[in-house]
Amino acid sequence: MTNWPSVALARLRAGERLVLCSVAEAKGSTPRTAGTAMLFSQDGQWLTIGGGHLEWVAGEQARALLAQDDAPAWFLSRLPLGPSLGQCCGGVVTLLHEILEPADLDWIEALDAALRAGQPASRLSHLLPAGQRRVQVRPDSCAGSRLERQDDQGLWQEDLPPAPMTILLFGAGHVGEALVQILGTLPCRVLWIDEREDAFPASVPDNVSIEATDIPDALIEQAPPDSYFLVMTHSHALDLELCQKILRRLDTAYVGLIGSMTKRRQFERRLQQRGLPSARVQELVCPIGVPDITGKAPSVIAVAVAAELLGYAYRLGQLSR
Repeated sequence: MTNWPSVALARLRAGERLVLCSVAEAKGSTPRTAGTAMLFSQDGQWLTIGGGHLEWVAGEQARALLAQDDAPAWFLSRLPLGPSLGQCCGGVVTLLHEILEPADLDWIEALDAALRAGQPASRLSHLLPAGQRRVQVRPDSCAGSRLERQDDQGLWQEDLPPAPMTILLFGAGHVGEALVQILGTLPCRVLWIDEREDAFPASVPDNVSIEATDIPDALIEQAPPDSYFLVMTHSHALDLELCQKILRRLDTAYVGLIGSMTKRRQFERRLQQRGLPSARVQELVCPIGVPDITGKAPSVIAVAVAAELLGYAYRLGQLSR
């Protein structure tokens, strides 16, 4: 799952033209499933549909489309992966290429707004004769992306579910900054929270929202069930307050605290003194990160933490293979 609308918006607002390349049909063994999407400009590409040669061919087709003065708004390309591309998968992929222009901003913004709000959305792309196209956006899910074809026209129904993981990251230090860069590539939405407004970088990934506030209680309460909480602020006292408030929620997917075993033991004692049940305190993850990655550099810690979060998401069924 990728929120391609957010990636497309910045380029389109700058006046660029793009091609949205979607896996419309996937039969047999293929790198990705129907609904996976990738974006191309004349000199760039974003996201992935899997398979090195498949992406190279998709890029060549997309840029040839962009180079045409009177290019159709859409076309379909059927690619047997073994015979035509020499890939060992052996399946067959049908790619749908659609030109995106600044005139498409309205419906792309509608999709992006729904996804950022954690709501499902779907897009109906009416593939009309002579390469014409008409797009509708619905505020719900069409329960699976699929292509319906008839002669020289068809209907592409694209299912865009919201990000399966919501992550609240408290602390804009070095580890937090390294971590959001990784989380920016994953199927999640991130709320990055710190009281120091000047601690945040100038730009963040599209799926990351910044909250500069010294009153995080409301954000903790408003987070949806099965959210992931990461506490790594500049203050141990603030860390303790945040952990106490988060652990009083009983519907969290993960509560992680950066620190050593010594910090964990101190926090366990203090949290129990504040009335939290021992069983709930034991659910606090500290130290954070998969245990086999023991480096202390911010980038190494970030990789270890991201891997741990993915492990939880797969075990909880929020992500599927």
